[in-house]
Amino acid sequence: MSPLKRALADPPLRRLPGAADALLRSLDAPPRLAAHLRAVHDVAAGVLGRLADRHPAVEVDAEAVLYGAATHDIGKVLHPQELSGPGPAHEPAGHRLLLAHGVPERLARFARTHGCRHSDVGPLPPPLPYAAT
Repeated sequence: MSPLKRALADPPLRRLPGAADALLRSLDAPPRLAAHLRAVHDVAAGVLGRLADRHPAVEVDAEAVLYGAATHDIGKVLHPQELSGPGPAHEPAGHRLLLAHGVPERLARFARTHGCRHSDVGPLPPPLPYAAT
């Protein structure tokens, strides 16, 4: 099995959404990136599950959160130097890449905004509620 296939498929982490998995394969994403995206996606799925269990009235776009977690760093396919070093170039590049592949803005926005702490990305939707318990 190739390193990329292994990074995208080996248990025990949850599998990526099918569309995200297929896109990473079509882009021949580096295995390190695929493994990172699976790990982030797995954590996001766990947080969503816990949130649903403890606060069932809280509404969250789980599809967007999971797809965003699975693709937030996809721009590193175009900026591989950022796989092992700092840099924000992958964020707008990933957003453009996702849009170019027909991904809706509500899902693609995570690539553009995941590292931002400023207002330079334009208006953002309200943050997810934080549940400390």
